[in-house]
Amino acid sequence: MDTDRLLRELKDFLRIPSVSTNPLHNADCRAAAEWVAGELRRLGCHEVQFLASGTHPVVWGVGPEVPGAPTLLVYGHYDVQPPDPLDEWTTPPFEPTVRDGKLFARGAADDKGQVFCLLKAIEANGRPRVNLRFLIEGEEEYGSRVLFDLLRREPERTRADVVLVADMAYIAPRWPAVYTTLRGLCYAEITVRTAKSDLHSGEFGGAAPNAHEELARLLGRLKTPDGKIHIPGLYASVKRPSQLELATWKRLPFKEGEFLKHRVQAKALTGLKAYSVLERLWALPTFEIHGIMGGFTGEGAKTVIPAEATAKVSLRLVPNQRLKVVERQLAAAIRRLAPKHVHASVKFLHGADPATVKVTHPAFKVLDQAFREVVGRGTVPARAGGSIPVVPALGRGGAPVILTGIGLPDDRLHAPNEKLDVKQLWDGIRVFGRFYELLGAARM
Repeated sequence: MDTDRLLRELKDFLRIPSVSTNPLHNADCRAAAEWVAGELRRLGCHEVQFLASGTHPVVWGVGPEVPGAPTLLVYGHYDVQPPDPLDEWTTPPFEPTVRDGKLFARGAADDKGQVFCLLKAIEANGRPRVNLRFLIEGEEEYGSRVLFDLLRREPERTRADVVLVADMAYIAPRWPAVYTTLRGLCYAEITVRTAKSDLHSGEFGGAAPNAHEELARLLGRLKTPDGKIHIPGLYASVKRPSQLELATWKRLPFKEGEFLKHRVQAKALTGLKAYSVLERLWALPTFEIHGIMGGFTGEGAKTVIPAEATAKVSLRLVPNQRLKVVERQLAAAIRRLAPKHVHASVKFLHGADPATVKVTHPAFKVLDQAFREVVGRGTVPARAGGSIPVVPALGRGGAPVILTGIGLPDDRLHAPNEKLDVKQLWDGIRVFGRFYELLGAARM
C-alpha cells in the first residue's frame, strides 16, 4: 500500500470546502462531485453520471460486471458541515494536516475519509469480485433532498443484494461496530416577533417586550433544566430498549467519567438522570438549540430592543417516532407556550424518520469475519445517536443496509479539529477490501 500517495490524494479531496448548507460553496460541492467521479472512472466504472442537481449532484457509478456475483450498493456523501467557529481550529479546516498520527480537516471522518477508504479498498484488491453500484451524494448534511427526490422517481437505483454505508465509528478503539438504529431528525427555526420594529432601549426599556427575552423563555418552557422536553405527545411512542439490549450495552467499553472528560470536555453531564448515558444518547429523543439570531451582535454597542429573534433547533427522534407527527407536535407546543402578546412561528428546514436495521442477514457475518481477520475483533451491535436521513430509502428495495465505519468516538464530528486516525484509514482499506472478497464468494 503506497501510503504516501494515498494521503496526498485524500488531502486533495479534503481541501475542497464542499459545505452543502451554504450556497457560496455550490461550486465547491460540484468540484467534490467531480473528484468522486474521477475516482470511479479510475476504478473502472463503465457508467458514471451526475444525477438530479447541477451544484450538488448525486454521483452514480456502475462498476465492472461480475456475472453470478452479488451486487453491492455503496453509499456515502462528499459534502461537509460548516467549519465554524474557525478560531477554534488548531490548523485551518480545509488545509489537511497530520499530527501525532491523526489527519485533521473538515470531512476527515464525516464522510470524505470514509468514502475514500471504500474506494481505495477496491483499488487495493484489483478487479472486484462483486458487482458494484455507487450513490455518493452532496446534501447529506442538509437533509438529502436531492437524493430523496431521485429515489422517489427512480427507486431501481437501490436494487442490490447488499447496501454498505460507512459513515459511522467504532464503539471504542479496537471495537468495530454495526449499527441497529439511527435516530431521526427534525430541524427547524423558531421565530418570535414582539413589535413592528426594533426600539430604543432608553425610550422604551422597561415597558416594551423584548424578542430575545421572549424567545429565551419559550425555549426554556420547551425543555426544562431536568432535561425533559415539554412537547405534548412526544414521548408517547418511545419504547425503552429490551433488557437484553440494555445488558449488552453494559458490557461495552463505555465509561461515563472518560466520556465526560475526554469527549464532552465539560464539567457535568445533563439530561434525564433516571436513564443511563447510553440510553440518553441512543434511545431517547432530544431537543437542542444550535444558534440564536436577532437584535444587534456586531462590534461595539447599540442599545436596541429587538423586535424579532430566531432560534435554530433540532430534535433527534428514536424508533417508533415519525417526523411528520413530531413536526405537528412541536408546532402545537409553540402555539400553546408562547404568550398572547408574542407572535411565534416555526419553519421546518429538513428532517428524516429514524431507521431500524436488522443485523441477521448473512452479509453481516461476512463483515464480521473481515474485521476479525484484519483488526482481530469482530463487530458488536450498537445504536447510533446521529442521523443519516436516506438510510430507510436505501433499504426500501429489500436489501440489508450495513451501517458501519472506521471512525473513532473522539473524531469530533461537526466540531472544530475534526480528525481521522491514519491507522484507522489503513485498517479500513484492508477490512473493506477483504469484505469485498468474502462477499464475492458468498451466496446471498
